[in-house]
Amino acid sequence: MKLQFSDSTVSKGERLKVLKSPATPSQLAYTSYVENAVTPNARIVLIHGFTQNGDSFATIASELALRQPYEVICVDLPGHGGSSNLQTGLDETADLLLSFGVDSIWAAYSLGARHLLAMCLKYSKFSWNVILSGVNPGIEDEGERLRRYQADIAIANELNSIEGDEGHFREFLTRWMSMALFQPRGPINEDLQNRLKNSPKALASSLVHSSIGMQDNLWPRVQELRGHLTLITGGADAKYLAIADRLASLLEKREQIAVRSEIIDSLGHAAIFDNPQTLVNAVIASSKIRIQKNSGS
Repeated sequence: MKLQFSDSTVSKGERLKVLKSPATPSQLAYTSYVENAVTPNARIVLIHGFTQNGDSFATIASELALRQPYEVICVDLPGHGGSSNLQTGLDETADLLLSFGVDSIWAAYSLGARHLLAMCLKYSKFSWNVILSGVNPGIEDEGERLRRYQADIAIANELNSIEGDEGHFREFLTRWMSMALFQPRGPINEDLQNRLKNSPKALASSLVHSSIGMQDNLWPRVQELRGHLTLITGGADAKYLAIADRLASLLEKREQIAVRSEIIDSLGHAAIFDNPQTLVNAVIASSKIRIQKNSGS
C-alpha cells in the first residue's frame, strides 16, 4: 500500500529525507526515513514501547536508511506521539498496522511487540518477517490478569491526575525508566526528553485500551505464526528471557516458521536501545531473507 505523506519535510544533512504524517481515524501517525535520490527496495516498520513514540527509533531509523536502500517507518501507537487522540486496543490497532504492508520487515519492542504479535495472529494466513524484543503473548492465570489490569488502571489514574503538570510527568517518567525491569541502564536524558513529548492523559488511554491485563491470552495461538521470527532479549531480563525461550521452543519444530533467538549480554528490557546495533544488524539480516524469498532462491 502506498502511504500518503504530509508536506512536512526535515532533511538531516543532505542525504536523509524525513517526512512526518499525522494520524487520521484510519491511520496511525508515522515518520518515514529515506535516503535522498534512493529508490527503496524494502520497507522497515519500527514499533515502540509504552511511554515512547516513533521518535524513540530516530537514531536507528536514520542509520538503517543511510546504510541500506530502505524506507524506514516509525509509527506512533495509539495514545503516543502524533497518535495521542486515537483510542484503540490491540485488535483495532492490528488493522491500522496492517496498512503498512504485509511484505514489510517489522521490528517491535515491549508494548509494540504485543501489538505486532496480535496483528500477526489476527492475520495468521500471511507469512510475516518480524523481530520481537520484550514480547509477552499474554497472562495465563485469570487472577493474575485481573491484578495486572487493576495495577494498570491505577497507573492510568495517576497519569490522568498529572495532565498538564510537566514536573510531575517528568518525575513519573524518571520513576518508570528506573524500574528494575530496565536495569542495568544509565540515565539517558535524550530518551526522557523524547518521552516528555507525550501526553499523560493519552498514555493513560493507552493503558486502559491495551493493558496486558485485558489482552487475550495468545499463548494457545502462537503456533499459528508463519514466516520468519527473530527474538531479541536482554541477558539481564530474566522474565522475558524465559518467555522468549518458551516461545522459541514452541515454534522451533514448526515447518511454517523459522525462529532465531539473540541475547544481548548484561542488558535489561530496553536492550535494543542500549545496544541499537543489534537491532540494526537483525533488520539487515531479515531483509536478506526477504530478498532471497522474493527471488525464489
